[in-house]
Amino acid sequence: MNQNFRGWLGSLFVLALCSVFTQCANIVPPGGGSRDTLPPRLLHVAPKDSSLNFNAQRIVFQFNEYVELDNVIEKLIVSPTLKRTPTITAKLRTITMVVKDSLQPNTTYTFNFGDAVKDVNERNPIEDFQYVVSTGNYLDSLQITGKLLVAETGKPDSNVAVMLYSKMEDSVVSKEKPLYLAKTRGDGSYRFKNLKPGTYRIFALKEEDKDFQYTQRTEMIAFADSVLHLDANMEDVNMALFKEIDTVRHLEEEEAPAEPPPPAPGKKAPKPRLQVTAGLNGGQQELGDSLTLSFNFPIKRLDSAQIELLEDTLRKRVPFTLHMADTTAKAFKMVYNWKPGMPYELILPKGFAADTSGLETAKADTVTFTAKSLDDYGTIKIALSVGDSAHLVLPKDTGYQFVVQLVSSKEVKYSGVIVDGKWERGLIQPGEYEIRVLVDENRNGKWDTGVYYGTPKKQPEKVFAYKESINIKKNWTVPTTVKL
Repeated sequence: MNQNFRGWLGSLFVLALCSVFTQCANIVPPGGGSRDTLPPRLLHVAPKDSSLNFNAQRIVFQFNEYVELDNVIEKLIVSPTLKRTPTITAKLRTITMVVKDSLQPNTTYTFNFGDAVKDVNERNPIEDFQYVVSTGNYLDSLQITGKLLVAETGKPDSNVAVMLYSKMEDSVVSKEKPLYLAKTRGDGSYRFKNLKPGTYRIFALKEEDKDFQYTQRTEMIAFADSVLHLDANMEDVNMALFKEIDTVRHLEEEEAPAEPPPPAPGKKAPKPRLQVTAGLNGGQQELGDSLTLSFNFPIKRLDSAQIELLEDTLRKRVPFTLHMADTTAKAFKMVYNWKPGMPYELILPKGFAADTSGLETAKADTVTFTAKSLDDYGTIKIALSVGDSAHLVLPKDTGYQFVVQLVSSKEVKYSGVIVDGKWERGLIQPGEYEIRVLVDENRNGKWDTGVYYGTPKKQPEKVFAYKESINIKKNWTVPTTVKL
């Protein structure tokens, strides 16, 4: 058998095998492999980082892999601030930034991209990516760090603008852009780097229009009581974010009765009706709480003497008090010391209430319900421990008191004053609660906001959020120690 015949026979054998095993024609790459979790790495930048006597307008960053920009216009922070935002583009492994403004002489500039630079494949971001240059012959190196908390909740808020001004007027935060700008992280912390020595005023703003100017009392603001004299690094410049709320409402600002929907062709428009509902929980009344009567229109006249509250199966009439729940005039609180497990009848006669247009309740209504039993509730016992901590800054005036707040669904459900380091409360509805401790400076039992444009200025009352929530169960007593 010659060599050619052997080769021909071998080829025939391979073809026969491939006809049986069709996968012979496919090349299968090895599967699996770990996911890339590394962010892009900067290989080169021109002009180089930390350059002195900087006068370029075009900066080119080169990376080790393909990169893209994620919302860079929103995330880029330039300090000192510029009038015009630089143009930034990404192509393959390169990012190009073009500075449109003329830079000030002898000034250190920081371009902070945040996490806007990511790789294309896995979108791994470079955290806190910065580029620093100086138009003079040295780099400014001073820093200010601190923490920002929401005053009412004691919790941090991210991406809030923290701002430094070199002008000292109170109105500077409303009229001018900040000189230096930083943003809070998830834990509420912030940091200014490469600052020039000097005297500054510091503010924080959380706003929708993002113009970095305090123009409406509905915006959240924070401010320091004193100016910052910066000649060395400063730490723990902490502030409390609050909203100035004007609770005064005039009659003309109250809600008008809702307009009924237009009638269908050929049909008469339905007449508006004044309706009332009783706020019960599954047909039961909560112990230790008022019964809310809610109307669909603002109420101008309500005759509580016409209302009857009957107790027990004997239908004994019992006295109660009724007061407006809020400034909308659409909700009223019926206050009574409900007896556990007791049946009640509430009789609402025709015409006992009228709205601002003169519309009266058109028919009588009877609401039957039962008060909950004691076994439906839990009890909490709190011991407060106040220790030494860098973040715990209490008012100098010793006239304040501590108030415990139990919060569910962002609403304060229960509160009470701590006496001799302790507070106990029964009749708590089962559920998960967040614990807050209010430093009640004016001893009115509730949180009070701050004032910036006023005489005198006033910081909001402090609230400390306890890190662990509690679970209240039926017929259980839960003891816990809260340490600030």
